[in-house]
Amino acid sequence: MSLPAIIPAPQDITATEGALTLSPDSTISGEPTYADALRRILTPATGLPLRQAGGVDSADGTIVVFEDTSLEPEHYTLEVAGDQLTITAADLAAANWAAQTLRQLLDTEAYLPAGGGRTDWQVPGVKVVDGPRYSWRSLHFDPARYFKPVPEVLRFIDQMAMHKYNVLHFHLTEDQGWRFESKKYPKLNEISSWRRESKNHLWEEGDGTPEGGYYTQDQLRGIVAYAAARGINVMPEIEFPGHVSAALAAYPEYAVPGFPTPEPAPRWGIMDDVLNMTDESMQFVYDIWTEVLDIFPFTHVHIGGDEAPRTQWLESEHSKKLAAERGLPGPDHLQAWFTAQLRDFLEARGRTVVAWDEVIDEGPAPGVVIHAWRARTDAAKRALEAGQQIIQAPTTYTYFDYYPSTSNDERYFIGGDLPLEKAYSFDPGADAANEEQASLILGTSAQLWAEYSPTFRITEYLAWPRACAHAEVAWSAPEKKDWADFEARLTRHIARLEANGINVRPLAGPHPWQQGGTGLWRRPDSHRKETEAALD
Repeated sequence: MSLPAIIPAPQDITATEGALTLSPDSTISGEPTYADALRRILTPATGLPLRQAGGVDSADGTIVVFEDTSLEPEHYTLEVAGDQLTITAADLAAANWAAQTLRQLLDTEAYLPAGGGRTDWQVPGVKVVDGPRYSWRSLHFDPARYFKPVPEVLRFIDQMAMHKYNVLHFHLTEDQGWRFESKKYPKLNEISSWRRESKNHLWEEGDGTPEGGYYTQDQLRGIVAYAAARGINVMPEIEFPGHVSAALAAYPEYAVPGFPTPEPAPRWGIMDDVLNMTDESMQFVYDIWTEVLDIFPFTHVHIGGDEAPRTQWLESEHSKKLAAERGLPGPDHLQAWFTAQLRDFLEARGRTVVAWDEVIDEGPAPGVVIHAWRARTDAAKRALEAGQQIIQAPTTYTYFDYYPSTSNDERYFIGGDLPLEKAYSFDPGADAANEEQASLILGTSAQLWAEYSPTFRITEYLAWPRACAHAEVAWSAPEKKDWADFEARLTRHIARLEANGINVRPLAGPHPWQQGGTGLWRRPDSHRKETEAALD
């Protein structure tokens, strides 16, 4: 028999004798928490109740799931033998990944609502031994540019779980909008959460339409719980000291004095607005993070740190005086000081800090995990040489807001081309000079910036199938990667995504309704001249 098209590719999959039938009478036995995880995925997929049979040590079910703590984290085995399917899982995440693999072993209808009404399912005879290459496999989600309601966030989490991603990087604040409810600073909700209009780089005028929204703290707790049940941690990102126009519009007392009070930015790009590095501003930051930490239990938190211009600090006599008082060579070192202060605050509360790679431009940032994104710099290598952990996220391989192809049929996106095959070719370990440096690479992240994704359907189009490729980059061993084999598996996998209602981009090119056409969202002439080579 031909082996099933599993994405991401497992460590090992072999055929066994026979096949298993799942029916309304089928049951699950074994570790109840893990059984619940399987049921949470498989019951909506198949329409079968999969009732519990026996207790934690019972092996009476059609599907039996056991915990095996001798396995490495997130590792599992799955085997069909006779009239039973046995899963061993290292932990709850591994049980989730086993369930996702089992779903892919079923027919495409398992991705329809309630299995399309089917009442019986064939599971082929296989043995799967599996676990991830990297412990960090994240997708970045940006509702700060265009707000995405809670149901869409949950939908995205489900899509991540299908592909065994384990970290949702939740980008909650930006120049253009603040999406985190603060009870201590309510003007962030009233003023910072919306902008008067949106204007991109090429439009002569804005769209004249207000845009905004924010998540309540209770909604965020629900998102965290929903993700955790599916094996996914949620890492919040609160941007400081740059990308703060929206926040400073509500609380201008924390802005550098002598400059105009900003508004929540109606346009894209890098704003000059930065935080004023006073004790009062730092208390504002600490207060915000105290609220954030109460909601997000994940060990890692993201403090932003990218694209913070020095312009206001360098022009401000006040900032020059502050820098001197803090013993800094000049105001251009205020960000390094800020990073160290916030790192200490968060470490004292049991959290590990993640930040964009600009935080090491003035030198190493000990204790900070570097989110290495600037492909044209040596930031990743510098961080590794300094002994810092990194998350690999170079623009040239992982920025999925880039065009999926050079085709002129694509709608208007931010620029640059990142085709599927290039995304698949990425090796996060390539920057490591030795085994010690390789051990500092936690994993990899793909980014879905949303300046040009006003709807969730467009976000889906940018993500899938490139995030399928990235999932395999993060999960599968390098020797398991093979483009031709992946492309063949992906053809079958795309049918699953389409059955699930995902606005996936076909391998042959966009559907007519996914194209830019000839109107406002057509691919602009200036972007038609760009090539993939220009990004290297």
